[in-house]
Amino acid sequence: MLGLFDRDVFLKLGCCDLWEMTLEALRVTQPYRLASTTSERSNRRVISRMLPGFDCEQILGRIAAMVKTVAVLNDELLEDLEASDGFQRLGGIDDIDAGERILAAILIRDPTAKLLVSGDARFIAAMKGSAPAEWNLISEAVVSFQACLLAVERRFGFDIVRERAHPFRQCDGSLGHAFGHAAAHDAEEFRAALRSFDPCA
Repeated sequence: MLGLFDRDVFLKLGCCDLWEMTLEALRVTQPYRLASTTSERSNRRVISRMLPGFDCEQILGRIAAMVKTVAVLNDELLEDLEASDGFQRLGGIDDIDAGERILAAILIRDPTAKLLVSGDARFIAAMKGSAPAEWNLISEAVVSFQACLLAVERRFGFDIVRERAHPFRQCDGSLGHAFGHAAAHDAEEFRAALRSFDPCA
């Protein structure tokens, strides 16, 4: 399975130290990332905004290792993409940024054995509202950040997700909510909270 990861979810999985587990849980054998994740300076700025007051060096080290091992979208995936119907159709739609437009257009052109992993609820809402035909085509292959966490929890158990993600729960609002006082110790409450925030549901 080929996985197309947007910047937001790529960085959040790095924060939570759940990258490798997510690949296994989603059965992704070939992940790809956007070129925007290459800049250490930009990643530092984003992580510092996600986790104000944290010493982010350990997280940035994990993300640097991910950047080294995960390929940027290659020429085969990008060939003639800008001329494709999907790319043209998504142009100018509010809340679909340049990176999301590329990832969605790749999937629209050929959804076979691919997942688009996005942490941006606005992108998913924009697809549903402004490009419903395209959304219907790709919806079953779009995986939210919440769905990543649920897949990891199913595969590896609640304890490992709590151990790794709870310290960095502030990186995502839905994760912080799911690790509320009671849910921090209750797997079913954790799952229910994540499902309630899943924009793909």
